Amino acid sequence: MKSLFLINTRSGTARKYDIAALIRRACSGEEVAFDIAPCERKEDLDRIIDAAERGGVDVVYAVGGDGTVHEIAKRLVGREVALGVLPIGSGNGFARHIGLPMDPAQSLRACSKRTIAAIDTAEVNGITFLGTMGVGLDAWIADRFAVAGTRGLATYVRVGVREILAYRAEEYEVEIDGARSSVHAKLIAVANTCQYGNDAKIAPCASVRDGVLDVVTIADVSLLRAPWLTLQLFRGTIDRAKEVTSAQGKEIVIRRRSAGPVHLDGEPFTLAETLNVRVRPSSLKVLLPDVTGNI
Repeated sequence: MKSLFLINTRSGTARKYDIAALIRRACSGEEVAFDIAPCERKEDLDRIIDAAERGGVDVVYAVGGDGTVHEIAKRLVGREVALGVLPIGSGNGFARHIGLPMDPAQSLRACSKRTIAAIDTAEVNGITFLGTMGVGLDAWIADRFAVAGTRGLATYVRVGVREILAYRAEEYEVEIDGARSSVHAKLIAVANTCQYGNDAKIAPCASVRDGVLDVVTIADVSLLRAPWLTLQLFRGTIDRAKEVTSAQGKEIVIRRRSAGPVHLDGEPFTLAETLNVRVRPSSLKVLLPDVTGNI
């Protein structure tokens, strides 16, 4: 099995030590052909991945955080080449969902059986995402987190608590597989995986192999309840909160008053007032750890 490791040199761990050297040490004793290349510009990824496919590469590793995984995964949808993940980012939501260890060396060893399986992806207005997308508060947090200057759990919690207190709920129309409703919500998240990252589980029961997406709506939250809701997010029990409603569907339409912020896999975007979301079942091949649990 031939692998290509695409390293985001700006991700957290890559700056702390030589991640390329770690990959060489981990793979040199294995009967695995591999190459290593930097991926500093997403504009180069189409060319790199096309060349990898022509060259017989079986697995393209996204070596970075969820942003890196997002950019590489969306270019592998529908291909025979599988996605591998070496988590060195600040949140690593997708890696955590499929059960990869956060230590890079352990993460490489965790896939020793070279198990490849097809998983679901999703898209909104034709743009692929792998884990979660959302409007409202979580999109605003993603935007604020992107310009916070520092990454990591402490920054995410600080930004999240601050914004959950200040952000005002908005009116939305939500259509799930043809059933419409109007909601007054702080946020609406559509999840293929269970979490944003750092074990902040917005949809604890979400699966990448069930052919549906989880739609999580959080109503307006009082000042007194906001810290408790944040705690439930990290405990994986937010679906039990009285302000939270959950549903599942294959096609979701979210209508809002105007175009504005959206996040896809934690990355901020600006999209139209109408958001058409759909699941793409079994559309991406992924290298899974030997022990995955219920993903």
